Amino acid sequence: MGNQQGKRLIWKRLGLGFSGLLLFALSLELMKEGAGGLAPLLRGHLAVTNTADSMGFGWLMAYLILSGSPVAAAAVALLSADALSPLQAFTMVAGSRLGASLVVLLVGFIYALRGHERWTALTAGVLSLILTGSIQLVALPIGLLILSLGWLNHLSLPALERLAAGVNRGLDPLMTPLAVFLPDWALFVAGVGLAMFSFRLFDRALPQVRLEKTNFDQISRLVYRPEVMFLMGLAITLVTMSVSISVGILVPLSARGYIRRENIIPYILGANISTLADTLVAAALLGDHWAVVVVVTHMACAALVSLLIVLLAYQSYERGVSNALAWITRRRRNFVLFLGIILVVPVVLILL
Repeated sequence: MGNQQGKRLIWKRLGLGFSGLLLFALSLELMKEGAGGLAPLLRGHLAVTNTADSMGFGWLMAYLILSGSPVAAAAVALLSADALSPLQAFTMVAGSRLGASLVVLLVGFIYALRGHERWTALTAGVLSLILTGSIQLVALPIGLLILSLGWLNHLSLPALERLAAGVNRGLDPLMTPLAVFLPDWALFVAGVGLAMFSFRLFDRALPQVRLEKTNFDQISRLVYRPEVMFLMGLAITLVTMSVSISVGILVPLSARGYIRRENIIPYILGANISTLADTLVAAALLGDHWAVVVVVTHMACAALVSLLIVLLAYQSYERGVSNALAWITRRRRNFVLFLGIILVVPVVLILL
């Protein structure tokens, strides 16, 4: 009986994962089809005309929907429809990464409201925002330079391109009637909503881990090396296809004392690299060469900066991050100032 239930659960998870993939592919086609009609809106009413605007736009969108992956997917869809330039799409993807960290902070708030020590519960969220911001600050100019010089212009991923062509042919019968009856803006909005729903299906397809039934407290003694935690963050995010999930699980682990701050830092650095794996799949499914170049450039820059930190300057970096965290959590006034900065900066970028 138990084996039958286990098999049914496995097939259910596989079904959810496959359904999520198909819906994700459909959402991309909807966004691509509707993105062309959004170009006048972006350049006129929303004034998304330069790289700062697109970065702030992606940042705020990720805040509003509490997820960075659908926003990054929207960025490559807008690029594929020529509503954004490659440089603008690159900065919008970077903005989506910055905004995605807010959900980890919100999870910390929830844990604090449930009775856990406030600053311990908020540590993972604050660290996620600090680390993501510091990596993007360095990776952003490097990526813009690489794209401007065209170093990766001839990049090709034939296996993904063949897969994308097959999936898109299968979706054509669905896309044709939708494109006829729905206006462009509705197609794009429906695509974003469908992308969010597909990620929820992916979440449900993943096995649930009950911390109280594991020996994580014993495992934590084995992962003090930054390199190990870096690889763990990279691998878990690659499997879950969501940095919100992979970093979000740090909140209960940190609140219960299973994992310490020095373990969290390299873990988040690794997670920030593989979090764009789903966006790379999105770029390939769109069949757009420039979308793939933009995503690979972003992943390469994030990986380069993060690896240099972990391998060559980790102690200094950890000390600087720890000092920033200590200042932010020392007083409520400092924390409110920090929140104000991360909420105001994307608005300022749009207004530039």
